[in-house]
Amino acid sequence: MQNNLSDLNNHLFAQLELLNSGELSNEELEKEIKKTKAMTSISSQILKVASIQISAIKTAESCGLLNSDLPSLISTKDSENAEKAKKEEQKKLLGVLK
Repeated sequence: MQNNLSDLNNHLFAQLELLNSGELSNEELEKEIKKTKAMTSISSQILKVASIQISAIKTAESCGLLNSDLPSLISTKDSENAEKAKKEEQKKLLGVLK
């Protein structure tokens, strides 16, 4: 399964709902708080990577190397099938920019 920022958003909101549910014991709540801290730390790194990808695509597009399609990480489920067809080309072009 391929994850994207929409999935990340859903996971974060689900965790927020769990923390706010009032159904957790104090021990379970402490465990979930630690899990939440790890999730937010990882989420921050994912968002940094997405930002770099966007910058790379904007640069490639301004140089005429790439159309305006977004990388799979920032795509939505609806555009996922269209992304798969262009993913290899984007990877090659982004690899040139590294």
